[in-house]
Amino acid sequence: EKTSEKKSIKKNETNSESDTTKNKIEIGYHGTFEKLPKFEIDSTTETEFNAQTKTKDFVEEKIEKSNNHFYIQTSKQKLKFKEYGDNEHNGSEYLGFNKNLDVFAVQNNSVAEGLGFAELTLIHRSTNFVYEIISLGDWSVSLPKISMNNKFMVYFQNPEYESKTLSIAVLKIDKTQPPRHFLKEYSSCFVDNGLSIEEIRWKNDDEIYFKMYKSSLDENGNEFKTYQYYFAKIK
Repeated sequence: EKTSEKKSIKKNETNSESDTTKNKIEIGYHGTFEKLPKFEIDSTTETEFNAQTKTKDFVEEKIEKSNNHFYIQTSKQKLKFKEYGDNEHNGSEYLGFNKNLDVFAVQNNSVAEGLGFAELTLIHRSTNFVYEIISLGDWSVSLPKISMNNKFMVYFQNPEYESKTLSIAVLKIDKTQPPRHFLKEYSSCFVDNGLSIEEIRWKNDDEIYFKMYKSSLDENGNEFKTYQYYFAKIK
């Protein structure tokens, strides 16, 4: 219910005009993941984490920009977004394009009653289908990391405010399915360890490695991070 209330506020505030497309689905509700299998994270070493390949899944290719807007061209239409900036807090940010999945990533930001919200949207260039990735908190989930053979994508929501809950979610990718079933909730891990994720690396299509941290203040009030490393098998 909390998610639905937040969603209705953001629908009124968003400056994205991608809502004009009829080919849209919301994916990643907490309640959906609660009904699916969970995976656990186990401790590993920094050496083991560093042994995994670092990838950049979404590349910020040049796109059309004009009059504080940017445009994303799909196979069927040109989508218009009001650009987020210092003087425009109800706006969107272009996060890049993944050529293997043929997907653009956009973060839609809004302010309601003095609070900031954000949500991640993935847009398939060829099918013109829009996937709204539901936030697991108030702010947007992270930009997904794609497994080696494009079988899964994983994203996370770090703890917000006084919460200690770290949320990690996995979507299954299936290019053979119709657009509505291209992405599907698969598995998740919700853990109250007070840690935040800084980086994720896939080892293959089944094993994920995480670089996590906890922030503290030194005697001079300066923030420093203490790192811990984990891995998970999602099968």
